[in-house]
Amino acid sequence: MQALFTLTPSESKRLIAKGVAALPEIKHAMKNGYLLVGRGSTNAYILEELLGDKIRKEAYTAGQVIKGVLCVLGPDDRIKPMIFHKGKAIAAEPASVLDKLSPDDILLKGANAIDHKGNVGVIMASPTGGTMGQFYMAMKARGLEIIYPVGLEKMIPSVELAAQFGGTLVLGKTIGARVGMACVADGAPFTEIDAIESLFGIEAVHFASGGWGGAEGCVTLIVDGPDAEVKKCIKFIEQKIKGEPPLPAAKSPCKTCGLPCSFQGKDLKQLPGYLK
Repeated sequence: MQALFTLTPSESKRLIAKGVAALPEIKHAMKNGYLLVGRGSTNAYILEELLGDKIRKEAYTAGQVIKGVLCVLGPDDRIKPMIFHKGKAIAAEPASVLDKLSPDDILLKGANAIDHKGNVGVIMASPTGGTMGQFYMAMKARGLEIIYPVGLEKMIPSVELAAQFGGTLVLGKTIGARVGMACVADGAPFTEIDAIESLFGIEAVHFASGGWGGAEGCVTLIVDGPDAEVKKCIKFIEQKIKGEPPLPAAKSPCKTCGLPCSFQGKDLKQLPGYLK
């Protein structure tokens, strides 16, 4: 049996979050070791699923694409990232436990792009690479896993090609922050397709993208499998995923983030979500 449905970006994030939370390796890391939940909009949804409680998701970010620009939420407007250690949730920077990590510990890292080969693109505004600069090489050296939850709305033709462009010292003018991109070819991306497999054990296909009138950024999926599992999936989407409200906007005032930017966003102050 096949079935089709469309997800808004916020619905996709909620589906991905539920799929990640259901992974056996995530449950094991939470219970027996360290699970590091890096900042990011999709990771904010994952954190809610892991905590079983609501958080200010719009404040669980650093770099973000918001109001039509690449931007950074000001340090004073963010909430601390969360670490799980042997069943206990701790509000702390992931870097504070880097030297304590052991086999089966996991980092959840947000992403900004994915391509058909499974390459993951991570945008970096920090001159030292931010979370990627702190963790990627250190975790690779230790053989530890980084999972990259990323929605299919972020599908681009080639992350490898994109990563050959940009850079904070290379870009001249930018309507938004100056950034570079890391291409991760050996990571573990986790999309809506993976969430469907994690939750229901059936196949999902990215069928179409886009829309308007509130459907901007949508992805349309077709699922295929035994009738009972497909019906279970559709019921779950209808009852647990559809209707997820859009993520509220939270943008610090321009000129406060300290990043080079050619755009000062004067008109953005009139829009909802612009922090005073």
